[in-house]
Amino acid sequence: MSADRLITETLALVDEQGIAAASMRTVARRLDVQVMTLYRYVDNREDLFDAVVDHIVDELDDDPDIESAAAAGQWRPYLTSLAWGVRRYALTHPHAFPLVATRPPQAPWINPPLRSLRWIEQMLQTLAGDGFSDEHVLYTYRCFNSFLLGYLLLETSAMVIADPKPGDGSFQAGDDGGPGDPVDSTDPVPGSLSPTRTEGQREDIADCDTSEDLIAVDPERYPLIHRLREGLTEDHFEEEFRGGLELLLDRIEEQLQQHPS
Repeated sequence: MSADRLITETLALVDEQGIAAASMRTVARRLDVQVMTLYRYVDNREDLFDAVVDHIVDELDDDPDIESAAAAGQWRPYLTSLAWGVRRYALTHPHAFPLVATRPPQAPWINPPLRSLRWIEQMLQTLAGDGFSDEHVLYTYRCFNSFLLGYLLLETSAMVIADPKPGDGSFQAGDDGGPGDPVDSTDPVPGSLSPTRTEGQREDIADCDTSEDLIAVDPERYPLIHRLREGLTEDHFEEEFRGGLELLLDRIEEQLQQHPS
């Protein structure tokens, strides 16, 4: 038994049966241990799902194209390989992808599906290293993540509909137990659009001092995140939607001109 085995088996269970099927009791039975054994490695199921999200995102480590593109320092090949890498892990884990996409992060400014400071920093560094201004770095970061998130939610949702699992859906399935892990059949599914953190936890995250949170980021390890900390907390949804829509319409117009009826 180890933390890594706990996380990988939980992810395998979600892949096979859906998010709501991964109760602490079900995970313990899968590992052939007592439920209380799991609490040596995680505080509760929320903590376990956070670890599963980190594990999924870290599958990008196994993609050599991303690292080679980052080393080359060219933004377009890098974003292309990164996008395909994220899509690859989303399609590998379609029943778990809602955890990555909708689970409330500990830091409110972090945008899914890139949930890791390490990956965010690499992306910012690659863009800045290829001549992007800070303003363009921030704009690209937000638009890129928004595009990936919207598209992959649609694609993985279609996969889930085509191959439904008992733990998919809007409400819980199965049983659970243990300190701090009460589960009711009417509770929303973890990772669905209704987050399962307690009301107090959600309020604490929403009310946290984001500037203080980002100031605490190690500037030596994550220099771009630290430098751009104010911009990373800003929302420009309408502006980014307008820009993305214009790009889409430009592409449609280009197709019409290339292939007139």
